Amino acid sequence: MSGAVALIGGAGFIGRATARELERRGALPLVVDRVGDAPLDLTAPDAAARLRERLERAGASVVVHLAARVDPPAGAAEHAAARALHVEGTLAAVRAARAAGVLRFVLVSSATVYGAHPDNPVPLDEGAPLRPNDYPYAKDKLAQEELVAREATGLSVAVARPAIVYGPGVRNYLTEIITRAPVLPALDGCRPPLQFVHVDDVARALAELALTRVDGAFNVAPVDWLAADEVARIARKRVVALPSRVLAPFLDLGARLLPPHLRAPASLAPYLKHPFVVSAERLARVTSWAPQVSCAEALRAIL
Repeated sequence: MSGAVALIGGAGFIGRATARELERRGALPLVVDRVGDAPLDLTAPDAAARLRERLERAGASVVVHLAARVDPPAGAAEHAAARALHVEGTLAAVRAARAAGVLRFVLVSSATVYGAHPDNPVPLDEGAPLRPNDYPYAKDKLAQEELVAREATGLSVAVARPAIVYGPGVRNYLTEIITRAPVLPALDGCRPPLQFVHVDDVARALAELALTRVDGAFNVAPVDWLAADEVARIARKRVVALPSRVLAPFLDLGARLLPPHLRAPASLAPYLKHPFVVSAERLARVTSWAPQVSCAEALRAIL
């Protein structure tokens, strides 16, 4: 596809890697974000109009929508702000893309939309039911997918569902559990397999989806995953069984008091107890993408 590839939320961890990958392929990335020289707040009343103008000026033919708040909200106000970004911001991005004559829309969702459940097959493919747990980020990602399916009429649409994204420099509550916690918790004795995808593999997948007209949902993950004990061995941590009902009040208190990257509320517990490992076979089958970094190497990249 000719024309610029607009990266909405492109100043973030995944966005920066995707911009580099697009440049490597000879494509022109247009980074649109709430920070930088020309900041744009997707939740502002005029966001769709301002974004449309940016897209038209750059001659954008593709939008990759990455804007999201990954870290758990501390309270009702932060929750509402995150929900507004994920839902109202996505609606603004879709409307701007349609109005600007963009041909293709790529939504960056998450493997968390499948939910973490004891009866999940390992691995999950794109045909698995979407049943996120009562965790704000996962529920918002499903809301984004439903909104795009409803509103992006006339656009070629792909949805990327990455596993847990790791890589050098990433810092969030998931990395902090691995790197800072004195032990790795086995909530209620559960030891689910875990899966980490390197940010460079995600960037390659998003560039592939931006530049190749294949529609539908696509998991983005390495071909492997790790047993909980193997994660502990690589991280040099002991696994300690902890009862979630006793731990939950302390987790929720910490979520209200701690900085965003240290929050791990009780609503996150299912994702630490049950599997949500995914297969990216479909993406590899219909495009030239293939993961180049193993799950263990992605984990080691943050240690």
